[in-house]
Amino acid sequence: MKRWKKIKPRDQTQYLVSRFPNRGSSYKKRYRNTLHEIKKLSLFYGGISKKTIKKLIKKTINIKNKKINSLFLELFESRLDTTLYRSKFCLSIKNARQLILHGKINVNNKIIKIKSYHLKSGDIISINFKCYPLIEENIRECKIWPIPPKHLTINYKSMQIIFGTFKNINFSLNIFYRLNLEKVLNSSYQH
Repeated sequence: MKRWKKIKPRDQTQYLVSRFPNRGSSYKKRYRNTLHEIKKLSLFYGGISKKTIKKLIKKTINIKNKKINSLFLELFESRLDTTLYRSKFCLSIKNARQLILHGKINVNNKIIKIKSYHLKSGDIISINFKCYPLIEENIRECKIWPIPPKHLTINYKSMQIIFGTFKNINFSLNIFYRLNLEKVLNSSYQH
């Protein structure tokens, strides 16, 4: 009778019982899932390092706004290499980085050799005329779908891109698989 008084029945819904108990604890699963989400994000943006992801997370956390997820994606989408890839001038982000590092890309008539250069609205990206045949071949090989984002105004004849603003843009159209940004953003609080 004394033991019965010590044990207090609790609500059954508070207990989380794993479907596969021998595959690790819930802590291990959360850690594994956050690692998978970070890796998905890294691969989606061409193998960006964890160090760069952490820097961009710190930038978004410092900005106090309710739309942290969209700010986080805006930082990735405003990079020069992703802009070249989204405009279909390059077949992959790594291809875009190679063009940038070789000095074939101009932003506002200045040669830029930094792949992570963040663009501002109104920046004009142009390509060295010697690379026109390569870019034309990339455009022919590239699939039409997905259509380039609305924040880019692209002129394929003059090989120029005008970087616009991110107002009323849905980033979920650019991401083809389910990406849980909350896990990526919360991982920075823990480390």
